[in-house]
Amino acid sequence: MTEPDDFLRAVEAALFVAEAPITPAELRLHVGERGDLPAALATLADHYAGRGVNLVERGGRWHFQTASDLA
Repeated sequence: MTEPDDFLRAVEAALFVAEAPITPAELRLHVGERGDLPAALATLADHYAGRGVNLVERGGRWHFQTASDLA
């Protein structure tokens, strides 16, 4: 298993602590401009697919939610 890069970890952490769904622009305020944000979001969404929590995008905002089959 490869180690996630620091940017990916920062995106994950910012999403995890966000009190409400967050836009990519808001995420950039927390994680900076140093990485590929769309790629990081896609990677994290794939990583959490099929788990107890999922990373989802609705209306241009991203957030973690309980998997629908466990809600």
